[in-house]
Amino acid sequence: MAKYTALTFAPVQGFIEKSRKLRDLYGSSFLISYLAEAICKAAEKHKHKVVSPALINVTQGTPNQIIIKGDFEEKIAKKAMKKAWLAVTENCRLWIQDKVQDCGQYYWGRNWESWGNYAWEFFWGSGETIGAARKAVNEAKRSRDWVGINWTGESSTLSGADGVAWPGMGIGNPQKTNRHKQKQEIAKFYRRLSYKLGEAFIETAKLTIAEDKLAEKIKEYGEAFVDPDEELSIPELVKRMVTHETIANEIVQTLKEEIHLKTPHRLKELAEELKPNSFTDISRLKSKDSKSQEPREKEYWTGWFQGDGDRMGDLLKTLSHNPVTEPDELKKFSKAMMEWGEYKFKPEIKKAIAEASGRTVYAGGDDFMGIFYCLPENTPSTQKYTPLTGQECVNWFSSKFPSIWQRHGQPITVSVGFVWTAPNVPQRDVLQHCRLAETSAKNNGKDRMAIRILFNGGTHIEWICPWWCLPVLQYYQDRDGDTLDRLPRGKKTQPNWTHIYNDVATLESRHAFKGNTQIAEALFKIYFPECEDWINRDNWWVDCYKDGLRTGILGHEEKNAKKDATELFNEWFINLAKVGFHLCP
Repeated sequence: MAKYTALTFAPVQGFIEKSRKLRDLYGSSFLISYLAEAICKAAEKHKHKVVSPALINVTQGTPNQIIIKGDFEEKIAKKAMKKAWLAVTENCRLWIQDKVQDCGQYYWGRNWESWGNYAWEFFWGSGETIGAARKAVNEAKRSRDWVGINWTGESSTLSGADGVAWPGMGIGNPQKTNRHKQKQEIAKFYRRLSYKLGEAFIETAKLTIAEDKLAEKIKEYGEAFVDPDEELSIPELVKRMVTHETIANEIVQTLKEEIHLKTPHRLKELAEELKPNSFTDISRLKSKDSKSQEPREKEYWTGWFQGDGDRMGDLLKTLSHNPVTEPDELKKFSKAMMEWGEYKFKPEIKKAIAEASGRTVYAGGDDFMGIFYCLPENTPSTQKYTPLTGQECVNWFSSKFPSIWQRHGQPITVSVGFVWTAPNVPQRDVLQHCRLAETSAKNNGKDRMAIRILFNGGTHIEWICPWWCLPVLQYYQDRDGDTLDRLPRGKKTQPNWTHIYNDVATLESRHAFKGNTQIAEALFKIYFPECEDWINRDNWWVDCYKDGLRTGILGHEEKNAKKDATELFNEWFINLAKVGFHLCP
């Protein structure tokens, strides 16, 4: 009999990444955690010990790879996961059909059934050791026996499942459909669905609203969940609806015996966190009516970040060197990382920057995402805003984050992508840039941060820097000798980044940086005099994974062997000037 069982399911990353709004991201992260929890609870019911994840009662972030001590039958695990997923999809579908009854007959049953049965690919493996069980899972992945569904229910991949969820989606041949009439019916359905979600929110939250304001508030709250102008696929609709307390309560009732005792509380926490009036970037409560007499919400920049531990696979391999101690070491590692995300990282983000606020979207151990945004200060006569600067966000990362990261006590570094985002960039674009910025940090040496300035037109600039060198932004000195001097927020005299920006722009236009680093090094010493020793060539190529040394400014030499070092350093300095100019006021 096998001593260990390894289980996983897919597509996890695809499911999370196919999120067009921040609310979708919250919902998808919770659903991944919820499905993993259902498998773990089934294992415990059958007297098996869960080795990893060490904690399963967290709001978001339970990893999808599960290690069970003992021979946990595949069919039992698969059944538990399927039941949990069907409880979600069926409750969402039935709630819509019950509440939205004036949009024609529902023909979409087959489509929902397909998503309920074939949305997830399940992998199972067992062995005498954890390593052997994982190897068996990897072998199972190589011989896949699974297909997703597209919007007509045919065999395809999940990437083809972009059909709009509406009552008539399962009727007839889409090529012979009257497109104009279909568009009208879809628009009507989403208007009614949005209205009903707003109505249900007010009822569940037991809000007292004046009669003359009721219709307006129902519309406003409904749009926080589903905008009438949107056209969502079934999985996108599910992600939105699980964040609504009314639907969440019905899912809990369906699975009250199979789920963890704390799940109802966690679902309530999630719904509370995503209340329409709790966070404007999620709820999108901005008025769309240009004739509205209400004061327009002030537009402001926000800081979005996404991070991930480096070389986690290598660390897990070291744990497998001793099969006897591996289970205990893995459980210890899993517990340390998950407790860090839930109890150490999340509280720090909430209080990160004075007079502004931060929130964690998810923190699944070493994998996390969050936002920094300014808080409106409501007063009886006016609405004031405390603007947040990108420099404040980066200063927090350079001064506070490294020590917070180390609190998990594990020997791993971290790479983070930070995106300082203009007010009118669509959330879907922001989420994509977060992923790309994190990838840049990973691909350019790890153990560093990629700072990306994202403008309204979709253009961006990026600067990538190792953690030890990141404070360089705080040491900038302009030609007048003004420095930030690390004074508290609100210092009247700010160093003028236009000085270095104009110098770099002029010299770059004249190709002065071509073929040498003398110009870049000289400018660095002028504008960053306290840091002039940081850029010596000994710090260009340093491997933090050898002899405990820190990582280099330009990453790892062996990975950049085909690139010209001079060109790389000049690019690093030029991007420093450009990002600093836009990031620092």
